[in-house]
Amino acid sequence: MERRDFFATGAALGVVGLASVGHVAHAATTTPKVGPSIFDFGAVGDGVTDDSAAFSKALQAAAALGQVVTVPGLTYAIAKPITFVSSGNVGTLWGLQCAGATLRSKITTGEDVMSLTSNNTVRYFRLTGGLKIAGNGSDGNGLHIFAPGGAVWFYNAAIDGLSVEGVGGHGLLFEGNVFETTVMNSYFQDCKKNGATFAQSKGGVVSAITLIGCFFNQNAGNGMSATNFDARYGGTTDVRVIGGYCRDNYGYGFYYNNGTGSGAIEQVGFENNCRALSPGDQNGAHVYGLSRVNMRNCSGYNEYGGATYLVRGWFSGLTFLDGCSQGAGGAMAATGLSRLVQVDGSSDGNVLMRACGGGIAVKSGTGCTWQAENCSGPSPTGTLSIRTIVTSV
Repeated sequence: MERRDFFATGAALGVVGLASVGHVAHAATTTPKVGPSIFDFGAVGDGVTDDSAAFSKALQAAAALGQVVTVPGLTYAIAKPITFVSSGNVGTLWGLQCAGATLRSKITTGEDVMSLTSNNTVRYFRLTGGLKIAGNGSDGNGLHIFAPGGAVWFYNAAIDGLSVEGVGGHGLLFEGNVFETTVMNSYFQDCKKNGATFAQSKGGVVSAITLIGCFFNQNAGNGMSATNFDARYGGTTDVRVIGGYCRDNYGYGFYYNNGTGSGAIEQVGFENNCRALSPGDQNGAHVYGLSRVNMRNCSGYNEYGGATYLVRGWFSGLTFLDGCSQGAGGAMAATGLSRLVQVDGSSDGNVLMRACGGGIAVKSGTGCTWQAENCSGPSPTGTLSIRTIVTSV
């Protein structure tokens, strides 16, 4: 089956509007003040002069005055980290309204290109209009938002039209008490770590994150990771992903260290992930999750990556796949091992599939059970049929 034919039946929701999505955090009820331009803070925008100080000043002023600073669509050289550190509570709209601007990183010290740190209660940050962070591989994270646990918070933020490419760390990193935030129409590519990471950290809890129409490609780690910096297990769960695409990452497409919880992955396309593994590798998958994973109308395809399964993990609860599929071509198809899911986990785990295609593999010795309703593809009990219900017990 050709790749484009395969995906024509499946995933990849394109750019969508906030109004059509129910999981988006509530917006601020106030209107932002008409703000100044980045040039009012000393920026030059010639791609040569260091404009990092201007952006740092602009962010501090925007938060203090409740303004949104406009950033015209030029190239701004960034030789030092752009930083915002709160000195008090922020409760009005503030941030940057860009117009296709590019921040070209010249940082070579492993420091973040842009970091926002809350030491208080910070709400209503906006980064909209189209901003590209162009890394050089010797810098750190592209955009890093941090609220270091305790009674400090960063929430009700909205990021729209952000592109981060080629940074030396994560393209996007949320850690600590960062929550109720939406990221949409954004791209994270060619980063040396994960495309985007959402991590419990310093006792803080990342939660209620919604990603809409985002793309995670060719990163050296995972495309997106929901994890825990404080411990080996546990961590962020409710990172909801709606639409977009995830391909050619060297790690998993999506990695959930604590499962998806009450959230879900919906209408996302996956292609050729787990590039660090060979086709047919039993450890490879587009999505990996501990505990439980919920996916709806997602499609996986693989030719030369090691993503043998659409989803695998260690399941100790109900994993639910609805209208999902996995296909293969090239070297992966030649192995004959491509399947929708690898069933593994405890005796409390169960994988329920409805109207799915691609088949089932069951790891030897597992206590986890499975049920396929109106599915197709191979299984340990024989070929599945779209007109039958088949269970492992």
